[in-house]
Amino acid sequence: MPRRPAAVVVLSLLLLAGAVLATGATEAIELPASPSGPERYVPTESVGPAPAHRHREKDKPGTVSVAPLTGEKTQPNVVVFMTDDMRYDDLRFMPHVHRLIGDQGVTFTNTFSPQPLCCPARASFLTGEYSHNHHVWSHVAPYGFQALDDSSTLPVWLNRAGYDTQFYGKYLNGYGAQPAPDGGSSLRYVPPGWTDWQGSVDNGRSAGPALDGGTYRYFDTTINDNGRLVPHPGVYQTRLLGDSTTEGFREEARSPRPFFSWTSFVAPHHGGPLEADDPKPVMRSDGSVQVFRNPARPRRVWGRFDDVLRRPPGYRGENDVSDKPFFIRDLPPLTPAEEQGVLANARQRAESLWLVDRQVASMMRTLRRTGQLDDTYVVFTSDNGYFLGEHRMRQGKILPYEPSLRVPLLIRGPGIPKGQVRTDPFTMIDFAPTILDAAGVRVPRTVDGVSLLDVAKHGDRGWRRGILTETGPRAVGDDTEESDNFLVSRHGPSPLRFSQGVRTGDYLYVEHASRERELYDLHADPREVRNLVDEPRMRHVVRLLAHQLDLLRNCKGPVCSRPLPPSLRTRHPEVPARDGTPD
Repeated sequence: MPRRPAAVVVLSLLLLAGAVLATGATEAIELPASPSGPERYVPTESVGPAPAHRHREKDKPGTVSVAPLTGEKTQPNVVVFMTDDMRYDDLRFMPHVHRLIGDQGVTFTNTFSPQPLCCPARASFLTGEYSHNHHVWSHVAPYGFQALDDSSTLPVWLNRAGYDTQFYGKYLNGYGAQPAPDGGSSLRYVPPGWTDWQGSVDNGRSAGPALDGGTYRYFDTTINDNGRLVPHPGVYQTRLLGDSTTEGFREEARSPRPFFSWTSFVAPHHGGPLEADDPKPVMRSDGSVQVFRNPARPRRVWGRFDDVLRRPPGYRGENDVSDKPFFIRDLPPLTPAEEQGVLANARQRAESLWLVDRQVASMMRTLRRTGQLDDTYVVFTSDNGYFLGEHRMRQGKILPYEPSLRVPLLIRGPGIPKGQVRTDPFTMIDFAPTILDAAGVRVPRTVDGVSLLDVAKHGDRGWRRGILTETGPRAVGDDTEESDNFLVSRHGPSPLRFSQGVRTGDYLYVEHASRERELYDLHADPREVRNLVDEPRMRHVVRLLAHQLDLLRNCKGPVCSRPLPPSLRTRHPEVPARDGTPD
């Protein structure tokens, strides 16, 4: 973070002292006894010790934004904790998140990722735009990090309004490996708008063998610390990001400016190293081999949820897929061995999230102890959901079914009531306008989403707009997940977006480039098992939804939130269950 004038520091300390004396804690934040030090994995080949603390330079690279001290402490702080590939029902493994954020604020039960894939979803978070407007269609070239125009994003807008801005963790896929906007390497690139940047990088080995850590290597992460590459071999990444964020919160307590902080955890996304308790590859009934990919965890949490998770969330499977599109019809049913592999995956994901939960508690405790919590909006969410056996999907995302689309969202902060539920729809494109609204910053006209701050504070208005779902190019990606493999056909009317759909409070309607369509009544069929698109009694509904999709598929700006016709609006949509059994 840039050095501050001495007078400013003295003034901020005096202001902080007054605030601490005048402010009491709103609730106790306790943690179980912490281990003696960071969780460590002993690699077979050491690449050097990790530094005990983040490195800070007197003079940081010119790419770091250094705006004038124009912000006022009367503006609230905004903190975002984001996980990667976390399902809505995974919240049951995070008691601290429930107690410290949900019970102290509101839980949005209908939160969706319009394109449920890491990189497009995060681009929507940063820009407030659907994928067809920000053009980050996939996580691999020619898309990924290099496809985002980062000159006009949430941190840029907030920094111009006087905010300090902090980032910790995973950014966009390809960061560090793909070229920066100027054509050079992105290894030491700091995107505009960020005053403190702690982004994990890939391709660090190109700068030297000691920097060969990666975003998806849980015990060996290389961080771009404001333009300086810092290796962290042997340090568990979730703990690393929590500690870095906590230090950032302490530093912001001495600042006269408000701050925006985004901590982006990789968990529960799969990542190395391979571990002894990982499920082994198994043979599927069609003769192919199923490989399961899981997040690495410290050995001390192995088996923590074995007695809680006795079967995977998608254990019911789907016996009859004859009414599904070809990419589901072509999947064989799960064998008993595959079901055990999915169960092992679900347990490991839960263990990785339990560790995130502990870090959230630690960071919340720091906000309280530094006197900042009462003036801070705290947001917990995920970039997209994940399949664990539903619709015969062993793993993956991308598809617009509930396990993939739906994500958790809990918000607490000034003016938000405690312990309430909101059922109005909230999507990735709504984060930027909601955060800007909380900060008192004008929302750019390019934003497709809307602010839900008033809904958070004062209650639901009803499900009155359609939510677009869309996927990217079918020929991009060689990922081994189901959700990438079937997007390879070069036939069909859409060379770019394979699937486009509209989600309302009552229905999901999707059109695929294979000319197949799907319609589900979400009240009668929350698991989306029975496709009603060809039933005569649903023709009127299909026509209405198809028209709404036509209005949304290329929308731009405020028209993306145009009201639904009265017959498609919902006042009280169904609230999903927490326990992984949606029906």
